Amino acid sequence: MSEGYNVAAAPCEGTEILVDKIRRRVIEWERQHWIPYPWRVDRTPYKVLIAEVLLKRTTRQAVTKEFPKFIAKYPDIESLYKAPIEEIEDMLRHLGLYRQRARHLKELAKVIVERFGGKIPNRWEDLAGLPGVGPYIAGAVLSFGYGKPTPVVDSNVTRLLGRLLGIKTKRYEDYVRVGWRLVPGEEHDYFNYGLIDLGALVCSYRGPKCSECPLRDVCVEYNERVDRARAECLKSAYIALTTL
Repeated sequence: MSEGYNVAAAPCEGTEILVDKIRRRVIEWERQHWIPYPWRVDRTPYKVLIAEVLLKRTTRQAVTKEFPKFIAKYPDIESLYKAPIEEIEDMLRHLGLYRQRARHLKELAKVIVERFGGKIPNRWEDLAGLPGVGPYIAGAVLSFGYGKPTPVVDSNVTRLLGRLLGIKTKRYEDYVRVGWRLVPGEEHDYFNYGLIDLGALVCSYRGPKCSECPLRDVCVEYNERVDRARAECLKSAYIALTTL
């Protein structure tokens, strides 16, 4: 993937070319670094929803241990709906915040069974309106569970996009809007996993590891350090993505 690491690139590409490069490189990088977490291997809308609730404020390693046991105990939303909350709390005890997680899951199960007939909603508006869900989990369920091209924007993704595109805003909805413009129609699951993993492992909050990043030559923040002219050119090209 030599072009992905070529800093001495053309002065500036057009927006469509840059978007295509970002998509291809993120997908290719993720294919090489994809980690087969149990919620990524055998995906259904229900399993994705449960995994995202369990992943809140804890580590992937912790959820990797507990997720298979939880799904074996509660294989669908109906079994979760019927389960006593004390039993769910006990299943989640090793994850921490188990009472809070159990209440959240019971609330979700109640709404999904009683309002949606036990089917996980497949529309953005319905998912984002579920108790404690919001745009990030809604996007995850749609992209990873239903196979619909939808942005999945967590804190790792906002950080990566902020540095990559030179975005200064702190408004989450601005990053979601950019996500809609970037997400490809095909392989959007690998693209979304790739943005999340790149943000977590390479473009981390502790500091970016630019030498390992497949996007550094198209990154505004990196080029502000090595080639100011290219950085300004990239920012101009990205305006179409970052403005209404």
